[in-house]
Amino acid sequence: MEEDTISHQQDRALSSSELVESINAIDFSDREATVIGYGGMGKEYVKALRSLGVRRIRVCSRSKGSLPDLHGTEDIETVVGGVEKLRCSPRPNELGIVCTPMESLVNVADLLVALGFRHLLIEKPISLYASEITQLAERMTRSKVRALCAYNRVAYPGVQEVRARASSEGGITSCSYTFTEMIKSNWSQRFQKSELARWGIANSLHVISMAHALIGAPQEWSGHRSSSLEWHPSGAVFTGSGVSDQDIVFGYHADWGSKSRWSVEAHTPVASYRLCPLETVLRKESSVAQWENIPISTYAPEVKMGIVEQVAAMLSSEISHYIPLVSLSHAAILTAYAEKVFGYPTQ
Repeated sequence: MEEDTISHQQDRALSSSELVESINAIDFSDREATVIGYGGMGKEYVKALRSLGVRRIRVCSRSKGSLPDLHGTEDIETVVGGVEKLRCSPRPNELGIVCTPMESLVNVADLLVALGFRHLLIEKPISLYASEITQLAERMTRSKVRALCAYNRVAYPGVQEVRARASSEGGITSCSYTFTEMIKSNWSQRFQKSELARWGIANSLHVISMAHALIGAPQEWSGHRSSSLEWHPSGAVFTGSGVSDQDIVFGYHADWGSKSRWSVEAHTPVASYRLCPLETVLRKESSVAQWENIPISTYAPEVKMGIVEQVAAMLSSEISHYIPLVSLSHAAILTAYAEKVFGYPTQ
């Protein structure tokens, strides 16, 4: 079951302050959600649900871990043993949130569908292979499941602020983004070899998805890559340009052996915008002017940015009009794009 995604413009772009007002205006107390996985992201989802006032929350984790912290918490039920131990009959509009380790995301999503869940938010990137995401999307469509991919950076309040301002300035005319990784020496101990070998999908797609939330999906493009790293043999330097399905030209650059960082720049006939760090928005109306910081309003500053906004969009059709959520089919498009940019095999 598909809906508007980042390849389509939403009904109307709201500024970050207008988005906060819209979320505040909705009563979420009658909504229900089940969170599968209670690691770092699972904890953020629980915080987001509680900040919205959701009163029926179920948390399922393979091990006890931090679950005892939730014991005695009003309106929260805990289940230990993983999704296989989950015995429930979800209500028609209950939201299932899948935030387990990457290698189990697809399997857990299928298990929730088998239990009767028809609304799913699945953590990014769902799979390291576009073909697996496409197959999952087809299964979800056959089962009439509304399933979205949780690229939380597309829901950043700053992204909404840029979209709102750009819509009143004649629209975005061009965009550039960088995805140079801030490589840490302990990555080989923290991440599996198979994940590091496809790090462009596992991690760099975070900023790529954000840029294309502003300009639409990549439609035509060409690129080059060179060099390599021991853990990433397909390349270390990436550059290219193209046009999106909204007819907006874009360019990208990354040099994993250098010292830059993630960033997005978008340009309108009136102003230029820069997101670097991605949580911030800078703006200028003159080529010789200094960048001006734009204040950004957030609904729940204590929650990881973008999480509460995308959860609100999953729980409210009104909010979903304003947040460019990522459908599974569009997640597959982004992943297939990354496979080509980074030179990964497709199987």
